[in-house]
Amino acid sequence: MTTLLITITTLLGFGFWFWKKGLILIAERNASKHLEKVLFPNGTEEKSTILESLKKITKGKYTDDLLLDYFLKIKGLQVINMYDPVDFWTRKYLMSPTKLKLNYFEQVKFYETYLNYPQSSAQIIPTATEDNEYITSESNEGFFKEKQLA
Repeated sequence: MTTLLITITTLLGFGFWFWKKGLILIAERNASKHLEKVLFPNGTEEKSTILESLKKITKGKYTDDLLLDYFLKIKGLQVINMYDPVDFWTRKYLMSPTKLKLNYFEQVKFYETYLNYPQSSAQIIPTATEDNEYITSESNEGFFKEKQLA
């Protein structure tokens, strides 16, 4: 009876650990490969350049793995459209918290540096379309005009 209780407790403990930590480890391994292909289309040269600039922002306080994790999660959330079909591992990885917590000044410098990265998907204000004709970026009246009811 006690061996059965110990076995069940051990299995429950392992199951709880796997649900909390194991899935995140597997997701990190699988999703980081996919996100690196999306965020670094020019390969390892581009990746190393970005890591060097992140080291300058943080004054070399953190390792490459922590900086890469932060970059992949923050920029991955901006680049990957979560409403389009995204595989389970990428979604799980992007929804987990970053391992690195930057201070306010480091975060500001990060966003100043990488606001429009990658350049191909950098469009801050959408252009006017039939559905959102009240949004404009080249108006002298400001960013928003009142929508006409006709």
